[in-house]
Amino acid sequence: MKVYFQLIVVTVLALSLAAPLARAGNVPDVAALLENPASYQSKIVRMTGTVSNHKIRRKISKCFQMFTLEDETGSIEAVYKANCSGARNSLRDRDVVTLEGSFERTSGNSGMLKVRSILSKVAPSAQ
Repeated sequence: MKVYFQLIVVTVLALSLAAPLARAGNVPDVAALLENPASYQSKIVRMTGTVSNHKIRRKISKCFQMFTLEDETGSIEAVYKANCSGARNSLRDRDVVTLEGSFERTSGNSGMLKVRSILSKVAPSAQ
């Protein structure tokens, strides 16, 4: 009975860890996203890249972090709504991040990521 219970616990944990990965569409790189923007329109994607051109914009009581996400295949603009009190320390140029967000096609078949969450961040000094 104890082994059966342990098997159930392990299965539940494995499924709970796998569910977010299945929900977020895996995009191998920026180029794949931009080559076929129609298939990713308004879909949740998970991407990894380096932050550049980071800026913070404030509108009323909300702060938006705008930046370029770059990987070895290209770059894409991104925007992340953040708490104004913590926005200054959230992202910086040269941070390597893995993020989850929705892809929105913009004019000229380029696109923008509306970031929902930063899943991981490695600061340049730690790399």
